[in-house]
Amino acid sequence: MTTIYEQLQEQFHSLSHSQQKVAHYILENMEEMVVLSAAKIAEISAVSEATVHRLAQTIGCKSFLEMKQEIHNYNCADNRAVKNLMATTTMQEETWLEQHFVQEVDNIILTSRSIYKQEINQAARKLLEAKHIWIGGWRMSLTVTSYMQFVLKYMLGTSQFIPPGEIAEYTANFQQKDVLFVCAFPRYDYQILKIVEVAKRKGMYVIALTDSSLAPICQHADLTLFAKNKSKSFLDSYTAAVSICNAIINEIAYIGGERIKTNIADMEDYYAMFNPKNK
Repeated sequence: MTTIYEQLQEQFHSLSHSQQKVAHYILENMEEMVVLSAAKIAEISAVSEATVHRLAQTIGCKSFLEMKQEIHNYNCADNRAVKNLMATTTMQEETWLEQHFVQEVDNIILTSRSIYKQEINQAARKLLEAKHIWIGGWRMSLTVTSYMQFVLKYMLGTSQFIPPGEIAEYTANFQQKDVLFVCAFPRYDYQILKIVEVAKRKGMYVIALTDSSLAPICQHADLTLFAKNKSKSFLDSYTAAVSICNAIINEIAYIGGERIKTNIADMEDYYAMFNPKNK
């Protein structure tokens, strides 16, 4: 079955000049496409919004929204890592390292433009108020969730990571005043979505960290934070996602006041007690 990426490539030379400008932008920015409106794409490509809609119909989509959904499906497909690997192997050796760091910086800057202080504050307050914090997200998302669980345990003492092999046992202990923090990036894990559904049925507050408003988890989460994950490698980048976590942690430290100071002081005392160097 032909992918949307292949369709755009195959039909590129038969498109009008204006449509080619849009198609070129899409081919170079497949990940960003799913969060942009037709008007924004038209502005970036220096064409009319009508041209963007006509392009969607020209390549066989019923509408612009259907084209976005096809692009989203393509981004989530199993060939994602292979596609990225093929791209990275063609990079010039003398420039790849610089390009890598530039892309990481771009991810953080673009993410910062879509995140509001109110959202970070809301996430921090909900985590502070939670009776218990449950954290889910595996595979590459462990880059984010293992870090978040460790720091929240250190600061609050109320967080617990959900092991992938013990989901039923852990979700059975969900309570209404608990908060669930989940990380869901392509390939979106079906089990994470089921965990969120259980949490919502039990009346819990759900914070989701993902890459796109089209991610399946968005329709269930109470608060969704979006992180850019474009990479010059064959694997996605999680630098921006970790940066969002750091922002939440910083806000928790700020508004948590004496509670955080007391918890950290107690934790440091126990670190000293169990450190062999202090015997």
